[in-house]
Amino acid sequence: MSLEELKKSIIAESNRIEEDAEHSFKGHFNSSEFWSHINLALGLPAALLGAFAGGTSAADGSQAAITGTALLASALVTCMTFLKPSEKSDSHKNAGSFYQALRNQTRLFREIDLEFEDDEKSIRKRLLELSSRRDELNSTMPSIPRAAYEKAKKDIDSGRARYQVDKERIKDER
Repeated sequence: MSLEELKKSIIAESNRIEEDAEHSFKGHFNSSEFWSHINLALGLPAALLGAFAGGTSAADGSQAAITGTALLASALVTCMTFLKPSEKSDSHKNAGSFYQALRNQTRLFREIDLEFEDDEKSIRKRLLELSSRRDELNSTMPSIPRAAYEKAKKDIDSGRARYQVDKERIKDER
């Protein structure tokens, strides 16, 4: 295989890694946003209800109202403890950042480094490093919920995830 044929194959595989990483990072960021909303939806009412129950108790309010709001606040806190939405949000945000870094590193390799590299071993080694990193992330990061992945795919397919410079380049190539 000639160096040019090798570079074409490496460009194709780099594009696959970039595409995988882009879908994954967008999916993880979508999932992080979802869990952040869940955290807020459970935490804010729990805090407000807890404060209301305490305030009602201090003002000699109805025992039924105090008990009801305290039980509801406790149920929300229990859901937060069980679901751990804040941890899940952080975990997906971190995963998204790792995949975004992989996508960026792969793009730089494909568009810049590969152009100036003529050592076949070096080119192959770098591609294997990027591919191994993708495999490692795929095996260690949390799973992306289907809805978060579908939203990511829709955004990417509609061009919302493209950099402006890439949009202009595509327009110029037409």
